[in-house]
Parts: sequence; C-alpha cells; structure tokens
Amino acid sequence: MATELSLGEGGPPLTYRLDEVSVRLTRHSGNPALPIRRVILSGTGGATLERDGERMQFSYGNRELLALLNALYKIRFFDLPSQYNTRYSVFLKDDGTVGTEALRMPDSASTSICFAVSGYEKCVTYGRNSPLGLEGIAKQVFSDAGRLASDR
Repeated sequence: MATELSLGEGGPPLTYRLDEVSVRLTRHSGNPALPIRRVILSGTGGATLERDGERMQFSYGNRELLALLNALYKIRFFDLPSQYNTRYSVFLKDDGTVGTEALRMPDSASTSICFAVSGYEKCVTYGRNSPLGLEGIAKQVFSDAGRLASDR
C-alpha cells in the first residue's frame, strides 16, 4: 500500500511545517494608474500589507493563519482551476453545432490568492465571477490586515 504524500494529484503535501507556509493575496484594480494592494502572510507570524504604495508590517498569529488555511481547504482551493478571469459563451453555428468562445480579460480587475509551502505553490486568479467562498476569504484577510496594520 503506497503512502499518500500530497492532497490529490498536484496538491500540497499532507504534512508540512507552519513556519514554511506563505499566503499571498493580490488585488489588481485593472487600472495601471492605481496601485496594487497586497497582503503577504507568513507561517513565522510576520505579515505585510501593501496599500496605496505604502508597506506596513504587522503580526499575524498562528491561530488566524490556521483558520485561513482551514477556510481554503473547506472550499477545496487546491482543486480549483488557476484562472477565473476568462469569460466563456456558446453560440449556434449555421450547421447546427454549438461553438464556444473564450474572452480573456487580463486587464480587468482581478484578485489572486497564492498558497506556498515546501516547493509547492497554488495560485487562483479571479475577476468578478469568483469561485464560491473565495472572495469572502479575500475580503476577510484584507479587512483583518488593514485593522492589524493600523493597530501596530
């Protein structure tokens, strides 16, 4: 019987050290004139909020990071496709077959959430149509980061 080393094919390892974890959330406004907002959380307890061109350091506890990781596992983050900023539509051709069109919108507003540990990284980028629960997680992390960075 083989021992499972990761969570499914291409998934993260089943065991890893918390101090090796990094979670990065990045919001792009879609307007190159506006700054990117970013939160970087480390399993060592350090964190950074980049907002309006300013970098603010703050502490992010193990309990909070574990809650975030559990939220990602709960929505099956590691099974999600890496891109959600493509809009698909179908159309009927003259011969009666259905065709599919894909419209990539790389310059539209988007959010990326990345999880990294021990040589493994998974990123999901989405726009308006986010996977179930992912935008709620992003909103919570950005809100917490703003509050914690202000309290420092």
